[in-house]
Amino acid sequence: MENRSHALIAGLFTLLLLVAGAVGAVWVSKKNIPLMPYELVATSPVTGLSVQSAVRYQGVPVGRVNSLRFVPDKPGQVRILIGVDPKTPLTESSWAEIVTAGVTGISNIELRDDGKSSKLLVSSTDDLKFIPIRPSFLERLAVQTTAALPAIDRILAQIEKIASDENIAALQKSLQNVALVSDQIKQSVSLMDPGLKKIPEMIDRLVETTKRVDAAVGEIGKLAVSSQETIRLLNAPYGPMQQAALSLQSIQEIAAQLRASTLPEVSMLSTSMTDAARSFSVTARQLGQAPQSLIFGPPRAVPGPGEPGFAGFGATLR
Repeated sequence: MENRSHALIAGLFTLLLLVAGAVGAVWVSKKNIPLMPYELVATSPVTGLSVQSAVRYQGVPVGRVNSLRFVPDKPGQVRILIGVDPKTPLTESSWAEIVTAGVTGISNIELRDDGKSSKLLVSSTDDLKFIPIRPSFLERLAVQTTAALPAIDRILAQIEKIASDENIAALQKSLQNVALVSDQIKQSVSLMDPGLKKIPEMIDRLVETTKRVDAAVGEIGKLAVSSQETIRLLNAPYGPMQQAALSLQSIQEIAAQLRASTLPEVSMLSTSMTDAARSFSVTARQLGQAPQSLIFGPPRAVPGPGEPGFAGFGATLR
């Protein structure tokens, strides 16, 4: 019996505690806090937004929605009046966004600030300030998706063309050709395998040949050094090259003396011999024509025209 009384007391205490908590929550929610009014105008649907919907600033609850009304002279626009805690640091660069909370469909107003202005936006019933509403992420995504639909349709049409039966058949044939080429390459590699195995031996031979070439280059270098030494000895003062140059110079001087003294005399002798040969030729011709001239002397010349004793053409010498 005593245990039942304790349980009943504990249940009553819990029930009273719950009622007190509920009353406290209602009292806090109904607490008369003067809120600063602001005006918003939405040009897109405000689905899920209602009176008493929460207003948050950077995610912190700062007020509630007071009213939702249509703008009379501007169809399609909704005038939203909100109340915000006066301590909220709203500035002239603040803006609002209607955000849907999760999958419940309930929307709230999120106030944000990009920090471009530090001047506080103070509002009142007589001087109601306006806060612009920017499209939410879902609205921007919907607009971009709508704009991208034509491009998506074109892409789908191209994909449909690419996935035609003819292209698929051509692709299958290409794959078969690739497989055939792969098999041929595999066979070629198998045929090249013996040659590939000989490559290390060829490389060893090439290394050995390179060593021999290096040795030959070393010998050539030594020969070049010896040749340079020989050239240096030949070009040394009073060396063979200088002696040969002196001898050549002497020969040139002798040739110059020969040209200056002996050659003129030889030329004169040659001229005299030429004149004598010409005289002998004339004398021999005369003896051939008149051998008696060797005894009686040359015949008297016949007088020519205009000379004394000219007897005319056709006369004979007596």
